[in-house]
Amino acid sequence: MELVGLDHYAINVRDLQRSADWYQLAFGFGILHKWNSTWMVGRGNMKVGLFLRPTAPDIGDVQTVITIQHVAFLVDGDKFADSKAHLINSGIAIFDEEDTGIAYSFFLKDPDGHLLEITTYHPAAV
Repeated sequence: MELVGLDHYAINVRDLQRSADWYQLAFGFGILHKWNSTWMVGRGNMKVGLFLRPTAPDIGDVQTVITIQHVAFLVDGDKFADSKAHLINSGIAIFDEEDTGIAYSFFLKDPDGHLLEITTYHPAAV
């Protein structure tokens, strides 16, 4: 099998419009399709399925359950600082900035508490 990429990831949300608006503000994702209780948002080859679950409980501590811990979005190295500034200027809190030795990253949470990472890899040694 030859996979060509990740088509989308799907998350449960309490409010479709609130989540769609947040992904638009944070990442420039538009609404691609609406079904009754599911919306697809995204741009280019990045998509997120938003599944309406208005009474779902909070995510809780992802360190204590088997779950997807976070999703990471890749940015080019020269856009990393601009991406961080865009989020901060949009009123979105960022935290846990780190240098893993191979990449720089920071984290943020969407309105329902899904953990997202913005990352860029160190330049390759010449």
